[in-house]
Amino acid sequence: MKLGELRAAIRKTKETPFVNIYPFPGTDKGFRFALQKTPLLAELEVVYPGGKAVETHLEFDVATGKLFCPTYESYMGTTKEETAAAFENSTVQPGSDSSDDDLDLDLGDVPVRGVSPVERSNDLDDLLV
Repeated sequence: MKLGELRAAIRKTKETPFVNIYPFPGTDKGFRFALQKTPLLAELEVVYPGGKAVETHLEFDVATGKLFCPTYESYMGTTKEETAAAFENSTVQPGSDSSDDDLDLDLGDVPVRGVSPVERSNDLDDLLV
């Protein structure tokens, strides 16, 4: 699919774009990653410079939002049945609330085993060579 066609299809879909990744070749184990449209469109321009006529070798299903590379899927050795089994219970939540995207990783007073506390210091002398 050419870059212009791919970008138009991504803009047109009502579904959340996603990719399926198979880290274990020849198995039915995989991961589904949901993608945001705006950053995806921007990255496609960076990865495929040269305008709308550049061939990407990617395919996009407007009905489902699936972005895929047929060469990658055939290389991973998965049949359509194995692919369906790997992602049978996977769902992409359309229109997910982006306000929950920030993770609060502050552990507060929870002790972490095997880690000694680091003293915070505003002293910049240790940065001087």
